[in-house]
Amino acid sequence: MMTYLAYYGEKIWRPYTFWVIEGAGRNILVDTAIHAEDYRNYHPGCRNYPIEPLMTFEEGLAKVSLKPEDIDIVIQTHLHFDHCYNTSKCKHAKVIVQEAEWRFARKPHPVFSPMYSESLLKGLHVETVRGLKKILPGLELIPSPGHSPGGQSVVIETEAGRAIIAGFCSIKENFYPAEDIRERVSHAAGYPVMIPGIHFDAFKAYASVCRIKKLADLILPLHDPEIMDLEVIP
Repeated sequence: MMTYLAYYGEKIWRPYTFWVIEGAGRNILVDTAIHAEDYRNYHPGCRNYPIEPLMTFEEGLAKVSLKPEDIDIVIQTHLHFDHCYNTSKCKHAKVIVQEAEWRFARKPHPVFSPMYSESLLKGLHVETVRGLKKILPGLELIPSPGHSPGGQSVVIETEAGRAIIAGFCSIKENFYPAEDIRERVSHAAGYPVMIPGIHFDAFKAYASVCRIKKLADLILPLHDPEIMDLEVIP
């Protein structure tokens, strides 16, 4: 599901993460993720996945001494259910999303309708943006469509360079596939990057992966299993 036309049938751990940005003078989250039981109960088809609970949204926030009501801003990379399931719990937060994503999420094409839930969007304090947007000094949004119509990635200037939270469902191999992937895995596999296995527009997805790879000193893919081993980034 992560790497288009490559590695089908191979199992990986796929964490569902949200991110806390510190040092900006505001309590900022990127996405709000989903808990294992909520994922399992979201749709009958989700019960087919081997899902293992790690921690709840509230437990994750508590690790950095926060509660949902403390959050000032939620930046939604996109509005698939597994990235915004807990957003409504942040009752005081402004929710920043690309206009194209917000528009599509409220009336999705039937092909993608299971990925969006109207109930998860009710009551949110939404601020839509178009394209590039500076949120605060050292914090910027860049459009990264393709996986979804209005995906956006989050650029954070850190002491170690420019970190980018890739705003689409991806793992490390999307950005750094093996050089021999076409010979060893599949002649149709992408190189020098691989687009997400789920995509709205393959060409836009390819451009977004390439753009982030070019701009970032540190890439943070949304579902890379190595993320589970990190406490602080960078």
